[in-house]
Parts: sequence; structure tokens; C-alpha cells
Amino acid sequence: MKIGWLGGWGVSLAEMRDLAVAHAPDAEHDIYPPVVGAAENLVGCDAVVGWSLGAHLLLEAGARGVKLPPKALLFAPFTSFCAEHGSGGRASETQVKWLRRWLDTDPAAALADFRRRAGLAPAPSADLPYEIEYLRAGLDLLAQPAGISLVTFGRQGLPAGWEAYVGEQDTLLNPAGVGEAIVGCQTVEGLGHDLRTFLTP
Repeated sequence: MKIGWLGGWGVSLAEMRDLAVAHAPDAEHDIYPPVVGAAENLVGCDAVVGWSLGAHLLLEAGARGVKLPPKALLFAPFTSFCAEHGSGGRASETQVKWLRRWLDTDPAAALADFRRRAGLAPAPSADLPYEIEYLRAGLDLLAQPAGISLVTFGRQGLPAGWEAYVGEQDTLLNPAGVGEAIVGCQTVEGLGHDLRTFLTP
């Protein structure tokens, strides 16, 4: 079985691989950073897993009609990330743009601050998780409201074979708002934004 993974913003492929292998040790894993077009790389997989920005990109690809695998798991998904967009995000557009500027002057500090706010453990390495241009592009994407096709896709309800989960204690997302924007998304009590808590039995 081949599982495709799209991780969260600022999380390295090595971190994602550790989670993927622990979750499904016998599977083959294709892991990509959350960048525009990454979802198209997963069309040949048997299943896909998207977390946070990665989940957003899978939803967006589905809205564009990309033929994704029949089974998809979305964790901490959203159609729009910023609070002003009214789809369940807690962070303001100003915060995201401020983080974008900070990334250019002190990327290590900006990434550490984001992880802290998201409730994630400190990064295991001081290296950038992936290329700086992709980190910048991810923040630009987070600052944008969802287009009409994605809004419509989310409100139509999840396709057959798709499941979506958001943590009740997520510091970046409001579960009620996410549930309205992505019909069928379930709230999980006691969990936050960290993918590892969703995957731990």
C-alpha cells in the first residue's frame, strides 16, 4: 500500500516520515511539503493524509477536480486560515503577514514561534524544514481567503472515502467554524493541532 502525505507548514519531511512510518510501518510512503501542486504528486497513491496546510491543499485539489485516491484523511483542515475570512481560523491576517516578514529576517525564530503557538514540540533540527521560498509561499497562501470553488467544495460535504478531524483544543483553528466550512469534519475532544496526537492510538 502506498500512502501520500502532505504535511503542515514549517514541518520537515524527516519529521513527517517518522510519523508516517510509526503510523503505518508496512506501507510505502510518499511525503511532500505543503506547496501548491504537491497534491497532484499523490494521484497514484492508495490513500492520502493531509495535515493543516497539507489538508487545505488536498481540499483545494479536490475542488479543482484532481483525481485523488479514494481514501483521504484530513487532520486540522481548513478552507481559509485567517480569522477575518470567517471559516474557523483563529489567527489574524496581520499575524500571518507579520510572520512572513519575520521569516525573512530570522527564519529560525519565526518557525520556533509558530510551532509554539501551534502547540508543537520544538523542531528536532536547527536547519530549515524545507526551502525558504516554499515557506514564504505557504504563508502567502495562508493569508489568502478561499476561492469560491473551495468554499463550495467544503460546504457540499466530504467526498465518499474522505474523513476529516479537528482538535477541540486547536489553538489555530476554531472547531465549530471548521465544521461549518467543511461539512462532515469531526471534532476530537482533548486534541490540539499536533498531528502526532491524532495518529497515536
